[in-house]
Amino acid sequence: MTKHDQDRKARILQAIAEGVRRNGTPPTVREIADFVGLSAPSAVHHHLETLEREGLIERGAGLSRAIRLTPRAHALLEIDEIEPVAAPMRARDLVVVGQIAAGGPIEAYEERAETVAVPEFMSTPDSYLLKIRGDSMIEAQIADGDYVVIKPGSVASDGDIVVAQVEENAVTLKQLFREQGRVRLQPANKAYPPMYYPTVNVQGVLVGVLRRVH
Repeated sequence: MTKHDQDRKARILQAIAEGVRRNGTPPTVREIADFVGLSAPSAVHHHLETLEREGLIERGAGLSRAIRLTPRAHALLEIDEIEPVAAPMRARDLVVVGQIAAGGPIEAYEERAETVAVPEFMSTPDSYLLKIRGDSMIEAQIADGDYVVIKPGSVASDGDIVVAQVEENAVTLKQLFREQGRVRLQPANKAYPPMYYPTVNVQGVLVGVLRRVH
């Protein structure tokens, strides 16, 4: 192997190390090519195969970012095991609009007195929060005092956990099933029987659960 190839091998290892340090994931083949100044990804593949044979990297089959530096590579680069720079989790503030029953229906109301930061991956811009009262959904990991993230809307599929308005001012959180001539609202607690209604008004669908442990 020429000195030029040796230098390029070291730069590819540096590119992998830098990608993990900055982003928490290895770079793609295209990103490595850009880093070391190669125009053809096929050339990068050739070098990666060589590095793998030499025991400097490990690769996952078929995954563009599944490249890991081995301890031998860390020693060659004279670096310790890389600690990725943690990217801050993006969040949005959602309003707690009131409480909802995980038991029998309770009177619906809005107080909008509190906001809670919720990770973006488990919410949408129009989502809101409700605080749970009762234990009828504990087998779905929804307990008294939890906050549930609700995406507003009237469309729900069978099996969805929904905010269901069952009377003019009464709402409950249950799993929805449509049966012939009626709607079944199913608790997730064997101590509670299912609830049956001719029809219900779906106000939103559950997309997440938040729990304060202390």
